[in-house]
Amino acid sequence: MHGHPMSIPMTPIVHTGVDTLSLRQLDVLNAAPKGTTFKAFRRCESQLREGVDYFYLPADEHAELIARLKAAQQVYATTVNLLLLTRVGYARLQQLLADVAG
Repeated sequence: MHGHPMSIPMTPIVHTGVDTLSLRQLDVLNAAPKGTTFKAFRRCESQLREGVDYFYLPADEHAELIARLKAAQQVYATTVNLLLLTRVGYARLQQLLADVAG
């Protein structure tokens, strides 16, 4: 039995009462290299709805939250602006990527 090289908390990040996951958590969940989820998000961003599929939290307004999440290792240490995907958004992202691949 082998675990992840790094143990990243998979606790959802609750934003405005909605469970979300950070790009780091999603990369780890999929055992994907850093940046994989972000690249996928960028590819499909125009088809995703802010406030429903994802939340974009700019650093100047959410510095304290971002610092707290970095300390908890729930986001990458290099995070500036925070992007959080909802369960709905992540499912939608996977569907869009499947459609592109298929």
